[in-house]
This record gives sequence, structure tokens and C-alpha cells, in this order.
Amino acid sequence: NGKGFVITWQKDERGNLTEYARRCQCQDKAEQLKLKGTSGIPAEYEKCTVRSFDISLYNDTETAKKIKHAAGEYINHFQQFREQGKGLYFYSRAKGSGKTRLACSLGNAVIATNTMRVSYIKTIELLSMIKDTYNKKDTEITEKEVLGSIKKAPFLIVDDIGTEKTSEWVNSIFLEILDYRISHLLVTIFTSNVPQSDLKLDERIIDRIIKMSIEIHFPEESIRRKKANTECSELLKILGI
Repeated sequence: NGKGFVITWQKDERGNLTEYARRCQCQDKAEQLKLKGTSGIPAEYEKCTVRSFDISLYNDTETAKKIKHAAGEYINHFQQFREQGKGLYFYSRAKGSGKTRLACSLGNAVIATNTMRVSYIKTIELLSMIKDTYNKKDTEITEKEVLGSIKKAPFLIVDDIGTEKTSEWVNSIFLEILDYRISHLLVTIFTSNVPQSDLKLDERIIDRIIKMSIEIHFPEESIRRKKANTECSELLKILGI
């Protein structure tokens, strides 16, 4: 049932056979399915790959092509980036420009190639989850547990940073998370509607984001709307309209 080991033999220079055991590949596949199920990546993006990132949807195909190539090279050289704790920072002022889609594609790729735990979270949802813990009983999940799961995620996708209303409390939450991640060289992928320098956060937080991620500017256009129009047109044909 995919839980055992595969036995192989290899001859040495003298012709003697040595027995080796390796995990059945089914174990990796089962673990990858489990990791996908607990990643928090939205169902809309759970099958997305870097390869299937469609640059033809963009008017600025040249920029889109460079971004897709950069994402592919990031996965190809992931161990090097991982050793330095370097992630990526996707930004575009245009909503629906494909930032989240490509960020989740990277998460899927890391699960598939490294069987690594990935966590996806929107900043507003994270802050809401933490606030909810203040009104729950001791038996419920605590603030410490929420923060711990995010802080310690080997590969974290932070979606829509910069959309939250800033306050001293918000800054303290982000600072705690990023301090831990930067000191432990944990990879973080950010998406935002603004460049790093325009984030309305504490300068200490911005400095950490700049240190732990490479900024990549997406085309200023919404491909979500184009894709939606295409999908609706195809469905209207089915309906005979």
C-alpha cells in the first residue's frame, strides 16, 4: 500500500552485491497529497503550475515571459535560495494581475519537488484569526498556536500584504513573524499591490521584507477579468445564448 521500501542491489568493484533500500515513491506521493490538503492554497490554484502560467493573456507579454522564466529558475535553483532564506515579492497595483496565481504555483512546485510543508495565508485573514483567539475559551486554538504555525512554516506565502489597516498591534504581529523567519532562514513569498518601499508598515518590517525577498514587478493589467470573460463566453455557447 505504498508504505514499504523497494530493495535494490548494486555491485562493487569486486563484483560483490550490496543491498540498498529506498522508500517507495508512493510514500512521497501520499505525503505530497497530504501537504497540498493542509497548505491552505485556494482550490482555484491547487493545480496551477509555473509551466501552465499563460503569458499570452497579457498585453505586456515580454514582461510576463521574464516573470515566468524567473519563477522557473527560482524552482530550478531552489536549494540555493533556500540556504539563504530568500523568497520573492510579487507586486502590481492592478488587481488580478496573476500575482497570487504564480505564488501558489511556486508553492505547488515546492511540494512536488521537495515534499515540503507549504502554508498560504492572506494577511487580513491572519489578523482576523488572531483576533478570534481573544474571544475563545482556553480549550480553543490560541494566539501562540496561530502564530507558531505561520512563523515556522518551511515555505510561507503571504498574500496581499499592504492591504491591512496598520496599527501598533499589526506591526507587532508582523515583526514577530518576520523576525523568526529571517533568523531561521525560512523562505517567504509575498504578494502585494504596492512596491516594498511603499508599504505602510513599520520601517523595521519593510527592512526585513527587503532583506528576505527579491522584488518582481508584474504587468499593470488584470488578466483575471480577461480570463473570466473568456470562460463566460464559452459557457454561454453551452447555454445557447
